Amino acid sequence: MSRAYIFGPISFHGQRYLPVYKKAISVCQRYFDEVIGSYPTFWESDESPREYYERIRKTIITADLFIGEFSQPSHGVGMEIQMSYDHKIPLIALVEKGEKISKMILGLENLKTVIEYEGLEELGERLEESLVKIIGVQHRFI
Repeated sequence: MSRAYIFGPISFHGQRYLPVYKKAISVCQRYFDEVIGSYPTFWESDESPREYYERIRKTIITADLFIGEFSQPSHGVGMEIQMSYDHKIPLIALVEKGEKISKMILGLENLKTVIEYEGLEELGERLEESLVKIIGVQHRFI
């Protein structure tokens, strides 16, 4: 079973990026058996902080691909990125045009590409191209 994990800031900027997460999820659902998204239905829970951490960690280490929104800094996203690096999970970085990504992120060996986007349509097109060309996944419905 192939799994993609879409993640990004949630505590401070989550609502702002909700359309981005939903767009990335809709694109990835054409290529992966399971797509897990970093938006309210996944991260709002009654779990203790420790239970939440363990659930996220287990989700991360079983993913085949990470797609992260990096336009705004986030402590949690930084931790998720490190977990992806430790487990050699390919990473695609999304960033709004005009925003910057940390050189630490740009230096990761598992970073496959950075997608700069302006609007959801461009994001969807560029993400789809990356999934096919860089990651090498094939559309599930062909």
